[in-house]
Amino acid sequence: MKPIYILKIGGSVATHKNKKGFSVRHSLMKKVAQSIIFAKKEKDFDLVLVHGAGGFGHTLAKEYALMDGTGNDKRKIEGALLSRNANQRLNNAITEIFVSEGLPITSVHTASVIINDNKKIVDFNMLTIKESLKKNCIPILYGDMVFDKKLGMTICSGDAIVPYLADKLKIKKMFFASDIEGVFTKDPYLHNDAELVENISLKNIKKNIKLSESHNADATGGLLGKIKKISILCGKGSKSVEIFNGLNEKNYEKILLGKNFPHTRIIL
Repeated sequence: MKPIYILKIGGSVATHKNKKGFSVRHSLMKKVAQSIIFAKKEKDFDLVLVHGAGGFGHTLAKEYALMDGTGNDKRKIEGALLSRNANQRLNNAITEIFVSEGLPITSVHTASVIINDNKKIVDFNMLTIKESLKKNCIPILYGDMVFDKKLGMTICSGDAIVPYLADKLKIKKMFFASDIEGVFTKDPYLHNDAELVENISLKNIKKNIKLSESHNADATGGLLGKIKKISILCGKGSKSVEIFNGLNEKNYEKILLGKNFPHTRIIL
């Protein structure tokens, strides 16, 4: 059987995250689509795409204090619905770019297939994803506000979707396109002497690396949030998580084809 990969494109890659309003990296997303097409010509694999919410979605989440859910608060519910609209608008823009470049992308709207309970995924209708893969399409999901059994509506981040899918679909490799090369010994935005860690176990990251939250507007915790989410995969059969600089379009081809280049590989 051909392998299935999950590729998560971070919001700071898909959008200009610190710009106000709606700002998609159109040129980069076109080149990313072309790199994925090239990789698929070189190697037979299935792919699931996930993308982050970008600056607009995260800004709304912070403005309306959505991190702990909406409850019955009318203002928070309004903010959650505005955030949903922003996230879907971003997804539509990315999907339109990818389809126009020739990728067989099909949107799976997160809020329509996922239910949270106390901020954790408890119900995920996988049928559309599985059928998409059978039909040689690439399903794409995204971080969004979803209904929550206890808290009204809560954030379901792309970083939560990836390990959940990896577990259910028995996926061995997960790729995260970030705005940096991977895990560093220190925050590279604050320390010039920060060094890239290219190979490390999840256990050693927790023990030896001081991770910070995102330097961007991020309601889901940036790299620290990713590591916390993928921790649930330990002992469940998934093999590795690879984090790479997604602002360089050539890296997508390299990561999907298993080529060597500076990035971080985390062994679970």
